[in-house]
Amino acid sequence: MNHTTSCNTGASGSVGSTGATRAANSVSASGLGRVKARWLRRPIDAFWRGVDALTPRTRLANALFLVIAVPAGVLLHHLESQGRAVLPGLPRALPMSIYDDVVLAVALYLAGALVLCIPVAGLICRFVLLRDIREINAFCLALREGRQPRPLSLPNEQEDEHDLLRLKRNLEWMAHLVASRERHLMARLEATDSRARHMEELAVRDALTGLFNRRHFERRLAELAADARLRPPFHLMLVDCDRFKAVNDTHGHAAGDELLRLLGDVIAEAVRAGTDTPCRIGGDEFGILFACPDENSVRAVAERIRHRFSQCQNHGCTLSIGIARYRQQGEGRADAACQLAPVTDAGNAACAGEGAPLAVQAMVARADGAVYAVKRRGGDGIAVR
Repeated sequence: MNHTTSCNTGASGSVGSTGATRAANSVSASGLGRVKARWLRRPIDAFWRGVDALTPRTRLANALFLVIAVPAGVLLHHLESQGRAVLPGLPRALPMSIYDDVVLAVALYLAGALVLCIPVAGLICRFVLLRDIREINAFCLALREGRQPRPLSLPNEQEDEHDLLRLKRNLEWMAHLVASRERHLMARLEATDSRARHMEELAVRDALTGLFNRRHFERRLAELAADARLRPPFHLMLVDCDRFKAVNDTHGHAAGDELLRLLGDVIAEAVRAGTDTPCRIGGDEFGILFACPDENSVRAVAERIRHRFSQCQNHGCTLSIGIARYRQQGEGRADAACQLAPVTDAGNAACAGEGAPLAVQAMVARADGAVYAVKRRGGDGIAVR
């Protein structure tokens, strides 16, 4: 009984060792196969990298050489080395004239193949491959330069298409997506620019009258003063509404706001849009900058504003208007006028440019002094200083 058990145990141990040996052999064989595959893959990859570096014309020329010229060269070499008994199916001894004709024909064929191999490869590439490649290249170049490319020539789509045709279809879809996203982006940019312009317009506009506000008045005044050396002198008109406080006290602030809106509309209609700058400086005080050197024209506008305002409201309000021309610092008595005449809040506007602040304050002071001169006479008038 023990002997049998030991025999079985020995047999099973022998089978186990045999299985382990086979497993080890299979593992070593698979590892050796992987090493061989890796060793073969390197030269194959190097070969295809070299092929990819060649132009399509060179690849096709090499292929034609291998298919056409190499067999002819091998046959010619065989004919020259083995004599007349190399052509299968023919008698072993050919007449010398026929043999020489065969050799000459093969040699001419080989020479023609060598000479025409590259030109024929170029023609085949042009009609088979390069035409499509040039079309694709022009398509991609137009996309790169931001132009609308010409549509590629494509047949009806089928299930089994070659890679070049699939590439064309993919490029068409890419161009369509680029154009669609560009249109979407342009729409977003236009909306953003519109909002930015609207916000910029709100930043320089008076909410009640729609005229420019004090900030824009000061900035435009500084610009005109900075350019005054190169351009004709400009004029400033200050407008003050007489008896406005009485309207507010008697009829309320709503009536006062309506009166200011009415005055703003009258001023906006009387000036030149885009050339003159009508502004609400504060309260019932308005200022207009005229890029005009003619004092009579400015006075005519002031008269028109005064007349229209008196006709379009029934509160008995009138306008006191003062006009002043810009003078360079040191011209006439600009500095003295700045020191002697009263300066309102509008006169505190800063001006960019060397030597400009005193001249600007002098002009504002003269216009403000003209307004007060009209008020001292009872209002409803125009004064020029």
